[in-house]
Amino acid sequence: MTAEIRAAVTTAIPCYAVVGKVNMGKSAVLATLLEEDDDRIIRISPEPGETTRCQMLSLVLDGSERLRFIDTPGFQRPIEALRAIRALQDDSERLPDRHTLQQFVRAHRQDFVDECLLLEPLLDGAGAIYVIDPNVPLYDSFRAEIEILRWTGRPRLALLNSKGEAAAEHANEWRAHLGTAFNLVRSFNAHKARFATRRRLLAALNQIEEAHQHQVEETLALLDAEWAQRREQAAEAMLHCLVQAFNYREQGHYRDTDGATDKARAAALERLGQQYFAHIAELERNCSQTLLQIYRHHALQAQSSAQLARALGPDLNLARRDTWRRLGLTRQQLTAVGATAGAGAGLGVDVAAFGHTLGLGALLGSIGGGALAFFKGNSLPTLALDIGSGRQLMLGPPQNPNFGWVLLDSLLLRYQAVLAHAHGRRDVTELAAPAAAGQPGPVAAMARAQQKQFVRFFRRCRKGDGSDEDGATLAAVVDTLTSIEAQLS
Repeated sequence: MTAEIRAAVTTAIPCYAVVGKVNMGKSAVLATLLEEDDDRIIRISPEPGETTRCQMLSLVLDGSERLRFIDTPGFQRPIEALRAIRALQDDSERLPDRHTLQQFVRAHRQDFVDECLLLEPLLDGAGAIYVIDPNVPLYDSFRAEIEILRWTGRPRLALLNSKGEAAAEHANEWRAHLGTAFNLVRSFNAHKARFATRRRLLAALNQIEEAHQHQVEETLALLDAEWAQRREQAAEAMLHCLVQAFNYREQGHYRDTDGATDKARAAALERLGQQYFAHIAELERNCSQTLLQIYRHHALQAQSSAQLARALGPDLNLARRDTWRRLGLTRQQLTAVGATAGAGAGLGVDVAAFGHTLGLGALLGSIGGGALAFFKGNSLPTLALDIGSGRQLMLGPPQNPNFGWVLLDSLLLRYQAVLAHAHGRRDVTELAAPAAAGQPGPVAAMARAQQKQFVRFFRRCRKGDGSDEDGATLAAVVDTLTSIEAQLS
């Protein structure tokens, strides 16, 4: 063991060695627990035996190192190691202990390289987190590992790290046997664990060792504070995206072609309309990238905007009408919440600027499904239109009252997808689709008070004032994000 790893095991900072057989998911557990998706820091590979040395990893909160974990090589020859340890025991009636294991490490460092490397931090005082896959039968080699770890005398937590979707076939057998040798047995799926699961695992450290209870409790308090701060940062990013979308105008001009003014204007409107909706989609994707940064998904952050759009699945494709039929509020909700918020009558009616289409008919036919991205049911995608001097045109924003709701829904679903992606998942490079096709988005399930708050916010945005001086709209977004998080836990 290197001097760095030996120095890592101190009484000042709780330290735990993550041990187990090769290919049980030790590195994946640490990657998810510590939110680390960089292969240069925690390498996760389908090839067994990828971890060949001890590596120290820290949980840092508020600029302070709170916990230390040591990623160890996996057991390679546990049955042979068990025999070698027993051979060092003078009294056959007495079980091997820490002293016997120290003798084993000194005598067999060259014969059992991996076993000695993983035992050293435990013998120096680290606690043990034993990771196994409960889909694998309880072979004799696992029984040997469990015995060796029991002889260390250190606090021991066993993690059933199931890699499959179905219930682990051998979980009950594992639990029964582990219960005789470990202080605590917990389930933890490194490919699916959310914040609440990670927090419960850290809290479980207090159940295997009371010596670090105060430090662990302080760590949990800092973790909660940081998570609340991230939630607020995510809400601010969404509000910023919404304000940008409402404020954006696509500008251009047209020229007469042999006196065909109407034809030239229609062609310009078509081009500007396509550019407008492409820009709104880019604003949304930029917000998604910000969410990935907030939640430390650096590998996914490297995706292009086009890849990110595809990652959200066909049921969240901006060019599909099905998406926009199910996102946002229903017409009944729009009418009800609009009236109660004082938005006035007619919220469910599309209004064309200046009372005429000015060539928008051609625009609607050419943009097709993409133009319908922000409209619901049989609503027409009417963009506000301003004609300036010199045949200047300016388009935006959509007049449909569901515009803000559909965009907010899509952002919330992207947030849900980001939260649902575990850092230990390295076999995929794109976000999973965050919602099943045909299911409504989160805004339809919002409390009426929250919906009313957003109606007032959207009205201000349409007037060019996206301010939230009292923080009421930000609080409404935070509450919604909290609800989404609770549903995922």
